[in-house]
Amino acid sequence: MNGKTPQFDRALDEYLSGLELDEKGGQWRTCRFSKEKFYVRPEDINFYKKVCVPLPTLKPNERRRRRVASQNSYNLFKNTSAFSGKRIITVYQPGSPYKVYEHEIWRSDEWDPMDYGSEYTTSSSFFEQFHKLQLEVPRTSLIGDPSNVDSEYTNVSKNLKNCYIVFDQNGGEDLYYHQCCADDKNCLNCWALDYSDTCYECKLSKRLYKCFFCEQCRNCMEDYFLWDCRNCEYCFMSSNLRNKKYYFRNEYVGKEKYEKRMKDIYLGDYTKLQLLIREFEELKTKAPRKPFWNEKVENVYGDFIYNSKNVYMGLYVENSENIAYAEGGDDSADCYDINGGTGNELCYEFSNIWTGNSYNCKFSLNIENCSDVEYSDFCRDCEHCFGCVGLKNKEFCIFNKQYSEEEYWNKVDEVKTKMLADGEYGEFFPPEYAVFPYRLTVATSFLGFRDYGTAAKYGYDTALVEESVEETGGEKVNVSELPSDIRDVKDDILEKVIFDEKNSKSFRIIKPELEFCRRYGLPLSREHPSIRMQKWREGFEINLMFYKRTCDRCNKDIETSYAPERKETVYCEQCYQAEVV
Repeated sequence: MNGKTPQFDRALDEYLSGLELDEKGGQWRTCRFSKEKFYVRPEDINFYKKVCVPLPTLKPNERRRRRVASQNSYNLFKNTSAFSGKRIITVYQPGSPYKVYEHEIWRSDEWDPMDYGSEYTTSSSFFEQFHKLQLEVPRTSLIGDPSNVDSEYTNVSKNLKNCYIVFDQNGGEDLYYHQCCADDKNCLNCWALDYSDTCYECKLSKRLYKCFFCEQCRNCMEDYFLWDCRNCEYCFMSSNLRNKKYYFRNEYVGKEKYEKRMKDIYLGDYTKLQLLIREFEELKTKAPRKPFWNEKVENVYGDFIYNSKNVYMGLYVENSENIAYAEGGDDSADCYDINGGTGNELCYEFSNIWTGNSYNCKFSLNIENCSDVEYSDFCRDCEHCFGCVGLKNKEFCIFNKQYSEEEYWNKVDEVKTKMLADGEYGEFFPPEYAVFPYRLTVATSFLGFRDYGTAAKYGYDTALVEESVEETGGEKVNVSELPSDIRDVKDDILEKVIFDEKNSKSFRIIKPELEFCRRYGLPLSREHPSIRMQKWREGFEINLMFYKRTCDRCNKDIETSYAPERKETVYCEQCYQAEVV
């Protein structure tokens, strides 16, 4: 309690004092959406008391759904700027009710979000009033950054140069169809790849050079079709290698034999490549893997956690501590229920993608360098703001209206007390007020959240959204008509529109893509970029779901992110270390 909101403090203290806890100090609750039971741990309750919020009413996975359904990171459209009338690239579909400015204008001083300020009233729901403000205040076309150069078709990315169809990228040059990566160069069709150069179809890997179809690898060079390898060079179709050279199908053959055998491997023919891809899929299924892909951790429960401690139900957490129910959250501390963001502390229930560096912020979207901000959207360098949209360098504002410090705290006390009484305070923005249609959001990246009937029942807008249409003309060519061999592809392919018959989507081949495929002997892609990217995310079935199964080597009971019905070979940590490392 901060003492500046006495009415709210008394009401919350009365609520917390009345909680009926079990002998451990936790509480079983019923999810307001799914009606399933979920447990609030004693340490969770301590955190909620620390940040002055009531207990959650949704189970962890439904809270996660609500956050990821607030963001559209991967779908781009052509729309019209409400500022200039120009055609722009944006994440807002045609017909969206929101005012959209080109992101360069949105970041400028050519407009003032304070012009849209309004007075809070107790006569209607806070969320209803906030949604009205969201509809009135202009929004940025993309989560872009001034550091990007010649990278128009990108989103949620910064420090880019010469990039196309790139999402969730922090630093890179000459990247095409690239997603969730950092500091890469000259790569095509990669996902979750960091600090790498000249790679193709590589996923969940770091520090690769001239690698093709490599997954879960580190510090590798000039390799093909590797799974879970470290410090390897000149290897082909192998798994679980450490510090190896010249391995061919998991057998050491030496330099001369390796080079001779590689002369018979040709990736440039699409039909032949599919045979190798199928072989790789079988290799991955049979290769032993550990229950969780965590490294340098202490007291963690989750997957893909690195150099962190005290993490519970976390995914992709790095260099952090005291984190729970989080996806992302690098270099952060004491945060619960967050999606994305870096450098945050004492934050709860926000979805931030890559923005961050905030302190004591709650229930917000896309806030950056803020402190003591609640229920706000796209605010930067602000403190002590509540229910604001699009502000920068402001303090003591409510609904984009300026108050004195004393007036601010009196008003916040009134708002939060009313919200708590109405069952609103402590909840993230409700599904019915989500900015994007559900099918456009990050939620659909996860198989478990494609239950559209269930989502609709919870209040999400699950209606179909009209696809973005390529406006430029050109001869139409079906995917089935493309030459199988890259050597047979003519330059005029750049002038044609490729139709993906299976998915009923059209796309183009761009010049850098064609040059890359020719240089490294690779066939043209046969699927629309959005389908490719969707499959990358689906392929790992990464969710905040953990299961009981037995080690496939010693039959010991283990807990893992791999469901029992999945075909992968999963070992307990001890068996994995004994066989692989």
